[in-house]
Amino acid sequence: MSRSPVGRLLPDPGAPRRLAASWLIKTVGSGLYLPTSTLYFTRVVGLSTGRVAFGLTLAGLVSLAGAVPLGALADRYGPRRTYTALLVVQFATLAALALVRSYALFLALITVFTLAEQGSSAARGALIAAVGEGAERVRLRAYLRVVTNVGVAVGAGLAAVAIGLGTATAYTVLLLGTALTFPAAALPLRGLAAGTVAVPSKSPSGTAHWRVFRDVRYLWVTVICGVLSLQAPVLSFVVPLWVVDRTQAPALAVSAIVVVNAVMVVLLQIRASRGAEDHERAARLCRRAGLALLAACAVVVFTHQTPPWSAMTLLIVFAILLTAGELWLSAGSFGLSFTLAPEGAHGQYQGFFSLGRSLAMAVAPWLLSALCLSDDSALGWLALGALFAVAGLLMPVAVRRRPGTLAAQRDVPSAT
Repeated sequence: MSRSPVGRLLPDPGAPRRLAASWLIKTVGSGLYLPTSTLYFTRVVGLSTGRVAFGLTLAGLVSLAGAVPLGALADRYGPRRTYTALLVVQFATLAALALVRSYALFLALITVFTLAEQGSSAARGALIAAVGEGAERVRLRAYLRVVTNVGVAVGAGLAAVAIGLGTATAYTVLLLGTALTFPAAALPLRGLAAGTVAVPSKSPSGTAHWRVFRDVRYLWVTVICGVLSLQAPVLSFVVPLWVVDRTQAPALAVSAIVVVNAVMVVLLQIRASRGAEDHERAARLCRRAGLALLAACAVVVFTHQTPPWSAMTLLIVFAILLTAGELWLSAGSFGLSFTLAPEGAHGQYQGFFSLGRSLAMAVAPWLLSALCLSDDSALGWLALGALFAVAGLLMPVAVRRRPGTLAAQRDVPSAT
């Protein structure tokens, strides 16, 4: 039976659609939290901007250590159970942050909150692997990325109300409201039948929980995707500073670039992900992403000393190329992160894969400032583009590499 036009835009009924509903609720919470959390901690709690920044950085670094162990919990106890438990932890810690006035408690709570967020990302990846197979996994992951854009936009719009009011009560209510989105996101998951979400069998060897560290091919894929993911902070960190300080384009160019990016992701991400369940095609998509990002970096160089509306036009071309690279990278990385991971170990593999992007985000402000906002920014942009291109070109080579000792493990059924 053919599906309605609306139905074709949604994941399949049942588990995939329930997971998408859960993710929509959670990303609305992200949209509420991201623009207002720092304002809450500085204006309501009374912490300095420097202390808040240090706490967030420390929490981010500590959370990296928990990515694989928490992902392994999803493999051992089941992704739905682990993901739900981590959502509860995030609710409890964020609600407690609305009451804290001590810096020591702020550090402790924000670290636990960020650690749970890192673990929930790995558990969610394992949950996607459990509710879908092959192409459906990649399609569902692509759909969740579209949902992310929609959810964050809705949350950010609601957050604007609290920012506009600017009162302690408004910020506190918003933070508590954000905390409630975590248990709310767990509710749709209760409808998943036990047989739908596979609970992996237990391995007789504890070392199997750390097999990802011996998978050299997956290591290289993670590193390459991490390098390519630097395109995200190019949009969020570099573009506003570049447009305002280094070009004659009108300031609205920043908003135009963001809108182009958001619209392209919502309309094209699922289409771009077709066929990415094949790891060779997924590798070629990453190669294509690297070349598109090189082209974007080359175009933006010419916006430095260009008349306002010519610069505006070039910046729109830049936005299209940058987003095309983002779409192909997302599709390729979705496919590779799932297809190269053995069944029963998606939690730890997804946790490990997230480290590539997390480390890239950690070094991005320093690296991108040095390259793109320096006195010799033209050379820096071209160097960044070359880095993207080389990373993309290396991906098919990395994927063709044998995974070593894991090749045999994947052919042997897990012990029950």
